[in-house]
Amino acid sequence: MGKPHRTLLRVIFVSLLVVLFILIYTCILQNRYSKDTLQDSVKRNTQCADAIYQLVSDSFTKEDFENITTVDDMKSDRYKELQGKLNELRTLNSTRYLYTAARGKDGKLIYLVDGLDLDAEDFAYPGTYIEKEMIPYIDAALSGETIYSQDSVDTTWGHIFTACYPIRSAGDSGEIIGALCLEMNMESTYEFLAQSKITTIEIATMTVVVSLLLAVCIYVFLNRQKQKELIQQQLLQESAVKAEAANRAKSAFLFNMSHDIRTPMNAIIGYAELAGRSQTSRQELNDYLGKIHGCGQTLLSILDNVLELSKIESGNVVLEESAVEAGSIFEKCMQMVEVELEKKHQTLTISKEIIHPYVYFDTTRVTEVILNLVSNAIKYTGDGGRIDCVIKQSPHPKEGWVYHEMSVKDNGIGMSEEFQSHIFEIFVREKSTTDSGIEGTGLGMGIVKKLVDLMDGTIEVESKVGEGSIFTFRIPCRIASFEETQPKRADEAIEDSKLRGHRILLAEDNDLNAEIAIALLEEKGLLVERGANGVECIEMLEKKPVDYYELILMDVQMPILDGYEATKKIRQMGEAGKAGIPIIAITANAFAEDKKKALEVGMNAHVAKPIDMNVLVPTLKKYLL
Repeated sequence: MGKPHRTLLRVIFVSLLVVLFILIYTCILQNRYSKDTLQDSVKRNTQCADAIYQLVSDSFTKEDFENITTVDDMKSDRYKELQGKLNELRTLNSTRYLYTAARGKDGKLIYLVDGLDLDAEDFAYPGTYIEKEMIPYIDAALSGETIYSQDSVDTTWGHIFTACYPIRSAGDSGEIIGALCLEMNMESTYEFLAQSKITTIEIATMTVVVSLLLAVCIYVFLNRQKQKELIQQQLLQESAVKAEAANRAKSAFLFNMSHDIRTPMNAIIGYAELAGRSQTSRQELNDYLGKIHGCGQTLLSILDNVLELSKIESGNVVLEESAVEAGSIFEKCMQMVEVELEKKHQTLTISKEIIHPYVYFDTTRVTEVILNLVSNAIKYTGDGGRIDCVIKQSPHPKEGWVYHEMSVKDNGIGMSEEFQSHIFEIFVREKSTTDSGIEGTGLGMGIVKKLVDLMDGTIEVESKVGEGSIFTFRIPCRIASFEETQPKRADEAIEDSKLRGHRILLAEDNDLNAEIAIALLEEKGLLVERGANGVECIEMLEKKPVDYYELILMDVQMPILDGYEATKKIRQMGEAGKAGIPIIAITANAFAEDKKKALEVGMNAHVAKPIDMNVLVPTLKKYLL
């Protein structure tokens, strides 16, 4: 017998065992289900009967059981009152019968007040004898026992649940004066169980058929299993290649993006143009230069965050909080967008409801969030539009903390409800905004969401097409004091003075960049000499004594010989003092891979352009002091 045949026999045998197990287990479940269903139905009916008994047990008097015993007694007001009350209670639930009973003068059990409608086919008149199957229950009730049928009673009408209660006279005697009986409809429960049993049989039959077909199918596909596994492996490899391609496309896209840096750049250009006008006063010039500097710092912060998007996604970003005035960041951002507001003749208002004037923020990330929201509001709002910004605070459950909430509302083009669920996804833009010719990468709102999440905050959007949008973000902040917002400069000034007299070599091919760098470094008392490219840098280092230059600031992209190659050649010099000189990369290449490459070729550190002395000076101190 061949291997496929043995495999088939094993499959069939296992399948039959499975079928047998399913059939047995199904029968057990069906039996248990039927019992549980009946018990639940009896329990519900018992609770319902008890509730009705509690409602009416005190309504009857001894005279009611003695004076209402014949058809003629139905004319009395008391009978009508009791019959109406029982009828009303009966119709509120599934109660089939609700009636009182007692022994007649001949000792037989008779109906007294029937809660059925008077014109009902099986209405029982006072004095009518009780049916045989109900006598044991009423006898027990008249003996002082509350009795329930533990199962349903199969009557000529159908399956019912019966409960009988003794009715006692008011007062201390507690004399049993009659019985109150209820009969609940159980027919629907039995019909449901019967249908359930039929359904179970059908399912079991279907299971047998399916199991046999499954056994055949398994046998057919056994020989193809290996081929399927190979195909699956190939698909996984292709998916991995596609994922890698998507990551490369994402990185390339980040290199080419411009939307998120346009707002501060426009502000820099606008203020530079204003500063260059001949009629500009010294005070105005200083004001413009201050705003240009602020915009430039913000531009650098935005670029850093965008370029390190992968770092944000990986969860490696650490918040750098500092104490600031609560509304200052928003006001700083407004300076950056003034030019754009004026171009579109838009009105921007700011209202504040601030409880604590000073809080701790990661100013870089909060600034980027605000700039994205405000610049988008300007972009997607037409000429003459209105933008309303609200800053407010609300209590935080944690002592020493507060919720800081900022919202940006515009009356621009708005967005569809469908797009609102995707607006915070990376690289996503709504088709209508693309068709309108409004520039943008779709990256900004994705970064905003990640930054807000990073700060343990929330961001929400409300929008309607043609009416505008409202973006609201809310972050928890530590409360600060005025003293904590003041910079501590005394120790820094003393420390900076130690840099005076140290000589460094600057390798920079761009004259403008070199002029700025030399001026900033000489302000710190450093002696700076410049080489225009990597070749000049090496020649200057070779011609001077070993300890003449203490450190090299090396640009990366230079003609003739770039910074990477120049560093490699310096590290290969014969004199150990020159070969081991500290080299710091000064470059606009700010990606993580650029920093990694700088270290790999032998550089000691990496500082991104434009030069930020708050970053460069501590790096210089590390290698010079």
